Amino acid sequence: MRRWVLVLLLACIAFATVGCEGDPAPASLPVLDRPDTPSILPTVTISLPEPLGPNPVTDGIKVASFLGDETRRFYGLGPVPEKLEVIWRANIGSGTTGGTASSSGMITWSGTGWTGQPALVRDDGKNYLLVGGFDHNLVKLDAETGEELWAYTFDDVIKGSPTVFRMPDTGKLAVVCGSRRGFPRSIGDASIAPVRCVDFETGEELWRLTAPRTKSYSRDADSSPVMVGGTLYVAIETGHVYAVDPTKTEQRGGYNWPVIKAEQVLLGDSRASSHGGNLVLESSPSVIGDVLYISSGAGHVYGLKLETLEIVWDYWIGSDIDGSPATTEDGHILQAVEKQYISAKGGVLKLDPSKPADQALVWYFPTENRSFADWQGGVIGSVTVNDAYGSGDERPALAAFTAIDGNLYVISQDEIDGTATSPQGVANVPKPKLVFKDNIGGAISTPIMVDDYVIAAGYDAQVHVYKIDYQAEGGVPMTDRSGGTWTVGVTEVATFASGGSYESTPIVWRGRIYIGSRDGRFYCLGDPALIDQPAGTP
Repeated sequence: MRRWVLVLLLACIAFATVGCEGDPAPASLPVLDRPDTPSILPTVTISLPEPLGPNPVTDGIKVASFLGDETRRFYGLGPVPEKLEVIWRANIGSGTTGGTASSSGMITWSGTGWTGQPALVRDDGKNYLLVGGFDHNLVKLDAETGEELWAYTFDDVIKGSPTVFRMPDTGKLAVVCGSRRGFPRSIGDASIAPVRCVDFETGEELWRLTAPRTKSYSRDADSSPVMVGGTLYVAIETGHVYAVDPTKTEQRGGYNWPVIKAEQVLLGDSRASSHGGNLVLESSPSVIGDVLYISSGAGHVYGLKLETLEIVWDYWIGSDIDGSPATTEDGHILQAVEKQYISAKGGVLKLDPSKPADQALVWYFPTENRSFADWQGGVIGSVTVNDAYGSGDERPALAAFTAIDGNLYVISQDEIDGTATSPQGVANVPKPKLVFKDNIGGAISTPIMVDDYVIAAGYDAQVHVYKIDYQAEGGVPMTDRSGGTWTVGVTEVATFASGGSYESTPIVWRGRIYIGSRDGRFYCLGDPALIDQPAGTP
């Protein structure tokens, strides 16, 4: 019981309260042709009678943004199903976009891609999903049936994850999302505006936002904005970070544009000369205290003062970086590192942003090199943690991620087992203990950790559910932060195969897993026996 109180209290800090109910309505849709081209450039059952965290029977924003909120460490509420059936599936379809580094001309992608995680809202007693797709559409879906309620059409494919926030002045819900720039427009086209904000109820456009051309070769927007207080923080691949007032707009070219309160341009320094124009800002920002952290394709993790966006912290890695900095409950950052532009291996860094950047390295976990699509190794997605689900003093603190080398990894946040070479080439840095790994064909999708489970999907075209046993016979010996001892084992308990690979990140909500696939569909998966359990069901 102590663990559940902690779980729900932690979730309550970042979320309004909410849930999932209704009878499933399976649908049958034709399988779409699926291109093989990767879609990114190389570049619990609640036992408390009145839950203290996200309440499954009241209205509010539940999963607000990519990896939950500004902490990037909340991924939904259980129970997590150990049986995966199709409850419903919705057609996303296909759309055209510009070529990647390994192809030229216009190409067609189907379904949803990287990062592609849905947001979840409960409104007027019903659950809704916000999903961006390769068909150029941001859609609002009924989470019970998969019915499409509205669609807003962008100028290009949507790869990122939408963010839902409440307007500070009216209290109305709004949805903000980005897309690629709008091929075949040239990169200098003045009409490019990849970020759009729409009304949650109607899908009507409220405003749009762009950034001017820079040394970056992109004007796309893959990052998921974050709302802190009354300010929305938006990153665009030009390297721009904007603090905007979402309630105040001005007319420009026949459209509304939000008032910009502060801005910063993050394009690295002379050490990024080997990157050429690959200075792309793709990660979603995270927040610790009054500092916003964001990683850049120029090879840096930056800390920006929330009020002014002044750079107050700058940790140089040197590689291309796509993954978002995930924050931990004890104030650290877990940062994914791609192999590109560095001589060492890619992997995952733990950083302490309370220290000067040159003293911030805590440990490094390298992954193996592998040529796959346009990548050479490392981690393209982000890292997730079990902090909101009973880690730390309750159980060992774990982290999970998938790598280009083919594997899903589960590692300790705290315990060291040997040494490694850092991305900057420094030998004998601490290396965290490996708890579990499993080959899922490689992935850029970010796995999630909910309750005692890891949910992962990748290029093997399967969704995997793994159960963590903290008292497993023959498990990995571990210690929590209060000195308790455990033996941790991880076992796969369910899989689901679709007609295409997965690049998107899932969420879990009360017995259902929601995830989009490259096969042109968005899936609601789960065990029918876990659906429609009222709050308080043991």
